[in-house]
Amino acid sequence: MQKITLFIVFSLFGSIFARFDSSSESCEDSDSNSHEHGGPGNGGNNRGCGRGWHRFNRPSGGWCMRVFKGNVSQMEAESRCRREGAALSGLMNENEIGRVAGHALRTLRPLTSGSIWLGAKRTAQCSTSPISSTCTPLNSFLWTDGSTQGSSGFQWNTKQPDNNYAKTQQCVVLLASRSTVIQDQWTWNSNRLDDVACVNPGGSEQRALRGFLCGKRAN
Repeated sequence: MQKITLFIVFSLFGSIFARFDSSSESCEDSDSNSHEHGGPGNGGNNRGCGRGWHRFNRPSGGWCMRVFKGNVSQMEAESRCRREGAALSGLMNENEIGRVAGHALRTLRPLTSGSIWLGAKRTAQCSTSPISSTCTPLNSFLWTDGSTQGSSGFQWNTKQPDNNYAKTQQCVVLLASRSTVIQDQWTWNSNRLDDVACVNPGGSEQRALRGFLCGKRAN
């Protein structure tokens, strides 16, 4: 009788521990998934954004951004963003620039640097002007995505936006790089913007166009 009682006790404890382990694994899986891909009504840092998208909290509400690969024109990049229910995205501030540059480097692996299209266009008033007292680095371009506001995200590379090459540089790219500086015939800082032609923007191999940034409102 004593042996039967001990068997029942040990069986009971084994069942309790098994349920505890199963519950712990389930919680861990749920938590890790909520941070990865979020979704409507989902918790975590990515709530309201789909798989592969990253949530940014803005004064106007949640904004989802994602970097896509593709050496395409600015117009084609905008079209591809629309297919995702999004638009080419601008950047609000230094924090967004740093985070997006990091996402870009992960998307572009094994490459260690490259430029991506942003949602910005040169203003009509400054379309044929280099930097001047009238057309400054902070007012020469406008964000086009309907969400990005202000000029804090216009963090340009040195002496940019210069509207070089016969005043044809009407679009904007962000340079992402694992090194802080890229040296070709000029010196370029990573996590900084440059004005370029909207088709075939050129640039050295390290600064070549590699992708584009899409953005849309969180659900």
